[in-house]
Amino acid sequence: MIKTSEMQVVSPKSLNECLYLLNDQEKNNRLIAGGTDAVVRMKDKKWTPDSWINIKSMNELRYIREDPSGIHVGPLTTHTDIVKSKLLQEKADVLTFAAKEVGATQMQNMGTLGGNIGNASPTGDTIPALYVLDARIELRSLDETRTIPIEEFFLGPGKTVMEANEIITNIIIRPQEKNEMGIFEKLGPRKAQSISIVNFAASISMDKQTNHCTSGRLAFGSVAPTIIRAKKCESVLTLDRFDKDIIQNIAKIAWKEVAPISDVRASANYRRDMASALLERGLLRLMKRWENK
Repeated sequence: MIKTSEMQVVSPKSLNECLYLLNDQEKNNRLIAGGTDAVVRMKDKKWTPDSWINIKSMNELRYIREDPSGIHVGPLTTHTDIVKSKLLQEKADVLTFAAKEVGATQMQNMGTLGGNIGNASPTGDTIPALYVLDARIELRSLDETRTIPIEEFFLGPGKTVMEANEIITNIIIRPQEKNEMGIFEKLGPRKAQSISIVNFAASISMDKQTNHCTSGRLAFGSVAPTIIRAKKCESVLTLDRFDKDIIQNIAKIAWKEVAPISDVRASANYRRDMASALLERGLLRLMKRWENK
C-alpha cells in the first residue's frame, strides 16, 4: 500500500480481493483503472477518497468474446482494444467508431470502457454507441451479481445505480445483424481534448431491395442529463425510402427531441442545431455506405 497525496492506493491481484476491499463500508473507496478522468478530477479536488483501488492489472476483466448471449466486453478493455477488435469491427462497428474518437492515441491506450461507463458523463463517447447496441451492464458485489439494461443504469451526470460495494464486471452487447450498420459522429474541440459538445450514434438495418430501413436505433450524448434514445426520430426511420428527404425530416425532429442546457462550452440552441446537423451528416454517410455495399 502506497501513500499518494495523503491518500492510500492499493492494487488487488484478483476480482475477489477487490470485492473484499469494496465491501469495507467504513472507507470511502474509489476504483481507478486508466485514470484519464480521475487525474483531472483529483486536480479539481472533486474526487478525494480515503483509498484508491487500482484495478488496472486485473487482466481477468480485460477481454472481448462472443457467446450465444451476446458479445461480452470486459470493463478493463481499452479503447484501443475495441478499435482493433475484428469481432467488434464486424458485429458492433458503431462501438469501434466511437472508441476511435475518444481523445488522442495515448488516451485511447489508457482509457477503459468500464471507466467511460462508470464515470457516467453525458459526454462519454462510447455510451451512445452502447445504447444503440442494447448493452447490459453486469455489476458484482461480494454477495450478489446483477445485470442492468444500460438505459436504467444512469441516473444523471456522474450518478449511476451502482452501489459503493459493486464493480462493473462485464458489458454485454447485442451483435449487429448482417444487414445492419452503425455510425458515430462527434462535435468537440480539438481531438486531444476529447470532450464532446454533442455526439451521436446510430445503428440501422436495411432492406436493400426496397431501400427501406427496417429498424434503427439512434442515441445522442451531451444533450440531456444522461444519454437519450431518440425514439421519435427512430419511429420515422421506417416510414418511407431511406433517402435524403427522410433524413432531412428526421433531422428536424431531432432538433425538437433533444433537451440540452447551456454551459460554458455551448448554448442550448447551439447544441440543438448541432444535434440535428450531426444526425443528418451521420445518416447521409450511412446511406452512402449502403449504396456502395
